[in-house]
Amino acid sequence: MSIASRFLLLKPRWRGFDVLHWFAVLTLLCIVVFGVGTATFLSGFLTRQMLEHDAEISAQYLESIMVADRTRAYFGNPTADESRLPLEIFFNHVSNLPNVLRANVFARDGSVLWSSNPAMIGRRFAGNHHLDQALAGRLVIETGTAGKAEHEDLDARVGSRRFIEAYIPVWDDDRQQVIGVVEVYRLPDALFQWLDRTISLVWIAAFLMAALLYASLLWIGLRARRVIGEQQRVIVESESLAAIGAVASAVAHGIRNPLASIRSSAELAATEDAEGTAACLADIEREADRMDAWVRDLLLQARREPLAKEPVDVNQLIEECTRTFAARAARQGVTVATDLAAVPAVRGEPAALGQAIENLLANAIEAMPEGGDLRLHTGLVAGGREIEVTIADTGVGLPAGSKAGSLFYSTKARGTGLGLLLTRRIVERHDGRLTLSPRRGGGTSAVIRLPSAA
Repeated sequence: MSIASRFLLLKPRWRGFDVLHWFAVLTLLCIVVFGVGTATFLSGFLTRQMLEHDAEISAQYLESIMVADRTRAYFGNPTADESRLPLEIFFNHVSNLPNVLRANVFARDGSVLWSSNPAMIGRRFAGNHHLDQALAGRLVIETGTAGKAEHEDLDARVGSRRFIEAYIPVWDDDRQQVIGVVEVYRLPDALFQWLDRTISLVWIAAFLMAALLYASLLWIGLRARRVIGEQQRVIVESESLAAIGAVASAVAHGIRNPLASIRSSAELAATEDAEGTAACLADIEREADRMDAWVRDLLLQARREPLAKEPVDVNQLIEECTRTFAARAARQGVTVATDLAAVPAVRGEPAALGQAIENLLANAIEAMPEGGDLRLHTGLVAGGREIEVTIADTGVGLPAGSKAGSLFYSTKARGTGLGLLLTRRIVERHDGRLTLSPRRGGGTSAVIRLPSAA
């Protein structure tokens, strides 16, 4: 099947699956998912980094105060009289941190050692995993949430503003053990405004990059469809021209044999008596009818119209074909013998099957210019499900590596390379198959297998 034929056969299926449409939809979906995921990741990463940096600055500030005032030693026994004044000084420094809304200082046992809300001093809050993490030595940050027990009375003061809750561990002098935790609630409005502007820029940049990428890919898809469409148009035109050339060559090939018979009959008619002339004229009429039937069948094949199948007697068809080539075979010294077994009919078009057999007979006779033997045999194979027609000659045979049956391939000097191709197509349209093989001792054996109508 040609490329143009495949394109025409697949065209309805392509119409149901628009490649560009699905390319545009899936590309947009992938770019949106990738863009949103990237922007979300960058926004979260940037926010986390800035909040951690802000908390680390607060931790460094408290560390410098504890080093300057030597406050660490008093966390071990905060209830002692000598610890009260140094710790109060430290607590005042904590409460004076920038933008501090509330501050709590936890002892190592998790109790509130000091708080800007005096009602919380001495209390413990179970289930505070953030405090547990800080007592284990981690700097913990939480933002924008409220609702824990130690957040009492906080919502009214925060309102709709966002806050940062940081748990800052307090280490001993050797930084081997956490001796307390400072919890601060801060309202860094300037930091959040900067983060909002930066995150907006991240999302805008992600949207612009996604739009640019999608536009570029969509342009490539549109350009590719135009190029493919143009290439398909050129291919279809080229295949159409090639098909026209193939049909013209097939017509020339098909009418050569009948024209040769007509010419021979006309030459004989000029030299024969009245009875011989009538026989020659009958041959001319028969060959003309054969040419008409062949051209009609060729047009049907070119249109790919369904065959008007009917029961066909293969033996009778072979006898008619051998009678057609009897005179030509006799002139070349070719002996024609038939061995026709009783076989059931096949379903097909008589004219088309006759053309296939005549093509094989013509090739066999042409392969024996110095004479030879031509044998035709029929029989049942495949358990009676198929009828086999064998046409064997003693001619020159097939050359090594022969591509017999390929388009425009011929071993004859003036051959068109279409006879066997058309024969194979006719047989395949009848759900059969054609095989060519060399014979021992020289010559070629052509075998046609057709399904039995029974």
